[in-house]
Amino acid sequence: MKKITVAVVLFALLTGCTKQFIQIYDTGSTNTQSKDNHFVFENDTLKITYSFWASKGLMSFNIYNKLSKPIYLDWKNSSFIYNDHKLNYWLEEDQANVSEKSNGHSFNGPLNKLRTTMNEGIPNYSSSLVTHEQVTFIPPKSNYDRSQFYLLPVSQCELGLDCQSSVVPRNDKPKRNTTVYGYDFSYSNSPLRFRNYLALSTSQNSQQFSFIDNEFYLTSVKEMDVRHYRGKSTGNNPDGSIIYEYPFSKKTSFFNDLESYYYSVEIRKR
Repeated sequence: MKKITVAVVLFALLTGCTKQFIQIYDTGSTNTQSKDNHFVFENDTLKITYSFWASKGLMSFNIYNKLSKPIYLDWKNSSFIYNDHKLNYWLEEDQANVSEKSNGHSFNGPLNKLRTTMNEGIPNYSSSLVTHEQVTFIPPKSNYDRSQFYLLPVSQCELGLDCQSSVVPRNDKPKRNTTVYGYDFSYSNSPLRFRNYLALSTSQNSQQFSFIDNEFYLTSVKEMDVRHYRGKSTGNNPDGSIIYEYPFSKKTSFFNDLESYYYSVEIRKR
């Protein structure tokens, strides 16, 4: 009987250790429109559609040339601006194989900026993503896609133990409850702001540019049980894997899988 009891306890401990958590980061914009779960900027010349949904977040965007003549994007005069820090879209030839790195960060309360907590970061971009093309030619009525920078360039991000919490029905099993932890931010206290600053012209060799400056900021971060994140199953793929609803998935957000449940607020509060 004792052996059975010990086995049950060990099983409970082992299954408890496999609990997984994920963080969802929602963003807002000061000068783009929200359309079909994307941020969209549009004028008489072009349409830019943004998509951030990826692990760690990616500054991905599609540019559609609305004109009947080509447009040219000059990457040397364009930048990705991350919390007021300028990052280059284009590098000189001798720098193209060097990956820029940033320090790790964590949230230390909703009013503080992202603060360094680790010695290592992950690349803001890799050499495979760096283009040697200084100017991109976009033909009339055609699209160009770009994905280069991470929005959360850290190995892990721990939320402060003073974060907000709410008990809600779990999406996969509504009769059970789960706790969601996180922060909400306004533009003025957001720990993350980023901008896409693009220089374009309608002449290949022109130094007269029109500039587009689209700005975004973090509006909330939520940490939850991965089962709540996935939601209900809706079927199976041909390979037998389960299809889930993923109710939090949208192109204006991104996610971060916690590598260990020890990073989660729920476990650290115990």
